[in-house]
Amino acid sequence: MVERVRLTIIGGGVVGCAIAWQLSQKIDDLIVIEKNGSIKAENQSSRNSGVIHAGVYYPQSISPLKAKLCVEGNRLLYTFCEQYDVPHTRVGKLILAANEDELPYLYDTVMLAEENGVPDVRVLTPSEASEMEPNVHCVKAVLFPSSGVIEPSSLTYQLYTLASNQGAYFMLGNEVTQIRPIDGAFEITMQSGSQQEVFETELLINSAGMNSDDVARMLQPDFPFTIQPYRGESMQFVRSKRPEVDHFGMNVYPVPMPLNANGVREAIPFDQFQRAFVEGKILKTVGVHLTPLLEIENHDYHLSAIVSVGPSSRFVSDKNDHSAPAFSRDHFHAQIQPIFPGLNADDLYFYQMGNQAKLKGHFDWVIQPDKNYPQCIHLVGIDSPGLTSCLAIAKYVEHMLGDSI
Repeated sequence: MVERVRLTIIGGGVVGCAIAWQLSQKIDDLIVIEKNGSIKAENQSSRNSGVIHAGVYYPQSISPLKAKLCVEGNRLLYTFCEQYDVPHTRVGKLILAANEDELPYLYDTVMLAEENGVPDVRVLTPSEASEMEPNVHCVKAVLFPSSGVIEPSSLTYQLYTLASNQGAYFMLGNEVTQIRPIDGAFEITMQSGSQQEVFETELLINSAGMNSDDVARMLQPDFPFTIQPYRGESMQFVRSKRPEVDHFGMNVYPVPMPLNANGVREAIPFDQFQRAFVEGKILKTVGVHLTPLLEIENHDYHLSAIVSVGPSSRFVSDKNDHSAPAFSRDHFHAQIQPIFPGLNADDLYFYQMGNQAKLKGHFDWVIQPDKNYPQCIHLVGIDSPGLTSCLAIAKYVEHMLGDSI
């Protein structure tokens, strides 16, 4: 007889682990299927800047889930980290306009932040910004105190540990190869090496990250959303190398701006950008930024001497693209020089790279029941700020399940 469980989560990244922790408080018959052999946040969950985002980039008109769940997730994440001693620091964020042409983009960010309920936003003069980070350049800046940094692997592992302690069972090193509706439930086939296992689950949550659209199509062949991998690469530098690159520890960002056809940030007239952005004809990027890294020693943590510079990103066709880095030191230097002019190209060296699960032609996350089988919920295209929002996403999924749990 095939075993049947109450609920199955496909994907053990930070979002899958957050959902497992949230739901294992109500369901004691819950399993998580993860294709990697351990819970180490090996994919999107760790290959990012480790920023705790404030919620300043997401218009409610086209990104309502990101707008809502990032601000809520920011608050929940700080509480969680303090309660469970997850390495993190509330360092704040400066977004800098390097010249007058960038000011409309800066003020638009302030407007979005206020609409989304981001707390304590403050516009700064150049001298006020320099008091916080002495080596930045700007004509105007905005401070977002609720931004921070976190060690993503530690967060993911803590959520995994808590969920496991509450009875969630993690089936590691297994990949789902087939989902078949059967008798009001789902028959799941998974593969581990040459071993195949089949079981049934009454409820199903697809949190498969980069492969979540493929998993969705196992149930719904005409699933309308497609992930287009967005590969990011980052460099780093040592902030104590010389006074010109001293960095006090804040997240330092340029204004979010569009990319031109050559993948270069370009401040086109703002009204022209707005029309194209809302129509889905242009991509806005947060840009190459500075992020302080955390160092963990003997169960303690602090800001390290290393600062991340990145990411610089491009779309790729292969979800498993692990080719050599495409961007040079000179590229990163040119991107960051307008707001952090003391940095030289030879200060930089490679840090990391990874792919984001961006949705093609869609600016928000997809978190919705399967159109034919509502006892399955798909989470597709959970890119940034998914790390910040993971606990809020988990609560959102719990609410969607309603009385079924």
